Amino acid sequence: MFSEAILEMLLRPILNRQEAIESYVIQLIAKRVKEIGQLLPSDVYKLERLLKSGADVRRMNKEIARLTKLNEAAIKKLIKEVAEKSYLDAKLFYDYNQITFIPFEENTPLQKVVKAVAIQTADTYINLSNARAFMIRDLKNPQKLIPTSLSKTYYSVIDEAIQASQSGTVDYNTAMRRTLQQLADSGIRSVEYHPESGRRYSQRLDTAVRRNLLDGIRAINQEVQNITGEQFGANGKEITVHANSAPDHEPIQGHQFTNEEFEKLQSGKAFQDIDGEKFDPIERHIGQYNCYHLVYSIIIGVNKPTYTKEALQQMIATNKKGYTDSKGRHYTMYECTQMQREFETRIREQKQRQMVLQASGDIAGAEKAHAKMIIIQKEYRSFSKACGLAVKNERTAVVNYRKIK
Repeated sequence: MFSEAILEMLLRPILNRQEAIESYVIQLIAKRVKEIGQLLPSDVYKLERLLKSGADVRRMNKEIARLTKLNEAAIKKLIKEVAEKSYLDAKLFYDYNQITFIPFEENTPLQKVVKAVAIQTADTYINLSNARAFMIRDLKNPQKLIPTSLSKTYYSVIDEAIQASQSGTVDYNTAMRRTLQQLADSGIRSVEYHPESGRRYSQRLDTAVRRNLLDGIRAINQEVQNITGEQFGANGKEITVHANSAPDHEPIQGHQFTNEEFEKLQSGKAFQDIDGEKFDPIERHIGQYNCYHLVYSIIIGVNKPTYTKEALQQMIATNKKGYTDSKGRHYTMYECTQMQREFETRIREQKQRQMVLQASGDIAGAEKAHAKMIIIQKEYRSFSKACGLAVKNERTAVVNYRKIK
């Protein structure tokens, strides 16, 4: 079975490549801002003609296409690896029922499903990437953010930098710092338009990609379980377990259900486990909205639960006990992990700010972002230690980031 740590390890190479796209685009823009700021106003027009020739945009699109293609291949490989591991986990049931266990590559129904899910997951990733944009503030209404394509953002920033360099009314670095910080804070986003409401919905592209990958992993795991379960005669399901679970899924993780009762669970009806313990309907079914739980097909009575009832109750008690800070605020362990995610996001934001400002030549601004990042990092480590949680350095890492010496 896949643990949360293993899932994170599988996702990391693809997410790193996705972050590299963002870093490349924003730093390229920042470098051009630096070049404009170093020229005399009388010479800026020469560089303007060069920058607006489209060479940078073509270079940007070429690099994005290269990294996107690498990710597309990696996603298909990931889905296949998950399918193979999930299939091998089912071998003991084939052996128990004295059913021939066909090698993974020779299982035709399984191979068709793997191919279909791999293509769907990769296609969704490409669609998300094609809808990329920055959320830029409307000059007429600063409270309003509007999605702006990467190329339009590039030309808009170049125009703003040229105007700032020629006006001489405001310090150039100060004038451009706000714009570059806005790009770093927005990050490349995936933008969807919903015709029924007439509204656009956006989220950071790396977040959208993570969700897409988790959806693909859950989909292929479930398809493999359905196929193998049918082949070896499964009559039930077991939900995997992870520490510090969300409160809606915590009471049912690790439990076993008949196929019929699990269908009730997933369709929002009241349900019960194989021991007769009854549960009210849950709104978020297993595998939805960043859920790390997976479901495995079992033969009830043959497959003993991975965790005892006592072990599951101890995990619930530990989660509830949580941590109380010096101001008397109590956090469950699940809430502690959510606080960790917030700290990690803020650390990455400051690192990205630092990188952008450094590339633009604004050393003072970069040093300020670095100092703020150090403060947040110390708070993150202190909070994690107090909660008894390990820090997750891989979640605070930003591709190509270098500390200021």
